[in-house]
Amino acid sequence: MTEAKGVSIILAVWNQLCYTRLAVDFMVKNADSPFEIVVVDNGSKPDVKAYFDSLKGTLDINYIRNETNLGPIRAINQGIRAARYGYIMVIHNDVIILEKGWLRKVIAPMDADPMVGVVGLAGRQEIYKTGCVNEESLKHNLQNEDLNEPMGEEVARVAVIDGLCFTMRRELLDKIGGLDESFGYMHCYDLDLSLQSINAGFKNVVVKVSAIHIGNGGMTRKLRDYKELVRDDYGLLKRNCKILARKWSRLLPLKV
Repeated sequence: MTEAKGVSIILAVWNQLCYTRLAVDFMVKNADSPFEIVVVDNGSKPDVKAYFDSLKGTLDINYIRNETNLGPIRAINQGIRAARYGYIMVIHNDVIILEKGWLRKVIAPMDADPMVGVVGLAGRQEIYKTGCVNEESLKHNLQNEDLNEPMGEEVARVAVIDGLCFTMRRELLDKIGGLDESFGYMHCYDLDLSLQSINAGFKNVVVKVSAIHIGNGGMTRKLRDYKELVRDDYGLLKRNCKILARKWSRLLPLKV
């Protein structure tokens, strides 16, 4: 049963317990609104399950395990189907939230405006006809040295949200039915979701929340196991950009 007030935080994990623990620790201690954590474990080692089992007495944890790695897109959709709350957040397991009160800041734009469909911590204001984004148009407050200057405004309109952390309104998900699994293992699903939001009549924004994305693109892609699972990551990215460009040719290019 869906509960209107609160956030379901979906965390798709595959080993990397050290990053996951750090992310959860900061996420929890700095949150200020009701939430549950929906963990979708893509076949991790037993220590990951043991960690989340240890939290069940103090946190609202829904742990879902896949025996094989289905990839983040399918895992996120599993989490969406299991989520109880009206706002559904997806966050990478290597995102460290530094700011007290961050969760309330994330959901505030959706509380204030029913036409805000997706809220992120980072996003681009321009996406080209090719499906590639204009990196110079990045809006964020990530404390990473190799990014452009952090945003000055508290909320900024963007064309597309970055997948490192984004929160969706359930009304949007009811219209689009979740993430598009035709993108396969990963890449471009966040851009596609953003364009689906706009196509459904919603808008996308980024909020100024201080955070660190340790991997700046994701730690999973650096794993030897990932390179065995996805042998040509760049090739997958190029393939998915082409799928995205064809799917949204009538909307692209887009700049807000």
